[in-house]
Amino acid sequence: MSATIITMEDFKAAAAQAQQAAQFVRRPVTVTVHWSESGAWQKEQVVAYADFEKNAFAVALEHAGRGYLKTKVTVTFDDGEIYQCRIDLAAHDELGFADHCLSMLAFYDTPKGRDYYVATASEDLIAFMQGIDLGCSAADHVERRAHASDVEAAARLAIEEQRRIEATAQETAANNAYAAELARLQAGAPEYAHLTPLGEQDRGGVPAAKNVRRDLKNALPGIKFSVKSSYDTITVSWQDGPTHQEVEAVIEKYENGKFDGMTDCFNFDTTPFNTVFGGCRYTFIKREHSDELMAVATRYLEQRSGERVTGDANQLIWGEWAQCLLTREANKVTLVGGVWHRKGEPIVWQEAPQALAVVAPVAAVKPKFTAKPVGALWNVTIEQGEQRHQFDYIAADSMGKACRIAWAMLTQPTPPEDDPDGGQPVPVAPITELITQTAQGAEAPTLTRADTLGKYADRVDAKRERLQVRAINASRASEARFNHGMGILSYIVPGQPILMGHHSERRHRRDLENVDRNMGASVALDKKSQYLSARAEVVGRGGIASDNPEALELLRARLAQRETKQQAMKDANKAQRGSFKTWQLSNNGAEIRRLRQRIEQVEALHSAAPIEQAGQGWHMFEDDGRIQISFDGKPAAELRQLCKGAGFVWSPSRCAWVRKVTVRAVNEARRLARALPAEG
Repeated sequence: MSATIITMEDFKAAAAQAQQAAQFVRRPVTVTVHWSESGAWQKEQVVAYADFEKNAFAVALEHAGRGYLKTKVTVTFDDGEIYQCRIDLAAHDELGFADHCLSMLAFYDTPKGRDYYVATASEDLIAFMQGIDLGCSAADHVERRAHASDVEAAARLAIEEQRRIEATAQETAANNAYAAELARLQAGAPEYAHLTPLGEQDRGGVPAAKNVRRDLKNALPGIKFSVKSSYDTITVSWQDGPTHQEVEAVIEKYENGKFDGMTDCFNFDTTPFNTVFGGCRYTFIKREHSDELMAVATRYLEQRSGERVTGDANQLIWGEWAQCLLTREANKVTLVGGVWHRKGEPIVWQEAPQALAVVAPVAAVKPKFTAKPVGALWNVTIEQGEQRHQFDYIAADSMGKACRIAWAMLTQPTPPEDDPDGGQPVPVAPITELITQTAQGAEAPTLTRADTLGKYADRVDAKRERLQVRAINASRASEARFNHGMGILSYIVPGQPILMGHHSERRHRRDLENVDRNMGASVALDKKSQYLSARAEVVGRGGIASDNPEALELLRARLAQRETKQQAMKDANKAQRGSFKTWQLSNNGAEIRRLRQRIEQVEALHSAAPIEQAGQGWHMFEDDGRIQISFDGKPAAELRQLCKGAGFVWSPSRCAWVRKVTVRAVNEARRLARALPAEG
């Protein structure tokens, strides 16, 4: 009888292996490969488990240093169970199904892994894997992992060396190409014969701008460009002519680098051209549009959209702002050989245009009105740009109404011939001429100033409305400036200090100055809005105005109240001496005398005939509670100064110099009339 002698270590290893074999309840039999990025298996290929592990290990080592290959498999076990997963084959990741399972079990043995699988309710999956006989021991697995790590490290070193060699070769080739191109340019390249080489000291946007002008003149002759430079910036602007792309193709070679917004740094890339002919960091282009081009773009946009471009800032076409669409179309329109082109192709109009030069709409230019009375009628002249329109013998009871009627006649379309209104552009209330017969021996009725004062309540309401509108506009402007300042501030991290010496220092300071300026303007506009609102609230409450037709009635009513109060105080003092103080009686008496004097002045003012004087190129008259001076055209500076010195201000709505009717205003108007040129 013979006996085999084994060591204690072999005995313990055999016992552990027997114990491990006893706990396994399933073994993998086959593997179905659904798909794999490696290409080592066909789709839906079924292979034995041992063959799959062998091939997977070889694929992982072969792909070392180059990421991982996703492979989706379904493993079938001898007990009928199946397990589907995705394996990431790589020398630094997973080497097969066994390595996939052992990596999960190793992660589960750590506190972090145990917490993760408990939180994801995956403990049953761990128990399932613990019962799988993967066909390899722990020592074999460690050996395979160590071998894969060595292969991965060697592969990475080889790849890095190959990249270094390629980078060196590319750098050498780039340096050689740079030197060759630099030598060619310095020797005198024919395509740049019109440019002037710059010296080593001539660097930046200012010297390079000279060559930019020469380049633009050579590439795009006949176009007037404005080239401005500042430090390392060149700005090119022009009107109509070439598109942005055509100009940018000429000047983009002057940029000696690009700004990287991700790193907030400027990356220099100086070319041989920049070394010889100069360069700058940034180039900006701006193409301005003439009225003629904008009219063509407007017509083309209306033709495409089927909608009329009204010019309203809030108009939408195709869900976008019409003004943005119009600017976008204008950037694509050019004039080539007298024919309008869009993106290089001639524009095909649905109907033949009357002329190539399309003038801007009439409403685009602010009109200038000049009205001259002719008896009871008015002759109105409207000047708009280079156009002049004359409307004679307009029936209106004031200059403002005559100007509005003339404007309506100009802007509203002419009605058809069968229009029962006879071609009137706006419904104008007929002015009935009062024909009165004067009895023999009787005096003809005279026009008093009270008849020309108009409706005081309407003027008060109009003034209140104007102040309210100005207050609203100021409030909106204040909010806009505030939002603009906050918008700039949103790009600055709170508490971010100014980086002294950094390229962002100047921009940081400029942004802070803009924020401070916008906030200051917002506060000033808000105060202005509050001031205008307060003024609007007290309009018409400041006292009795002389231009109020009811001023006499109001003054007499107030005088009656004061006199009643004065008599009541006297009666009280007679009944009981000292009921009212002496100063109360004297102050009230002074107010009574002031009211009586004011009544006399207003009565004389209202009963007098209104001012009606004329001279060489001017006409002074009264209408709607205002003394108005109308000139034939714009008066000279000396005449304007005389009007301002007499308290008159220019009224765009009335097209005249005006001042409110008061006793002093009448005296100043008569003095001014004597100073103005008399009839020749």
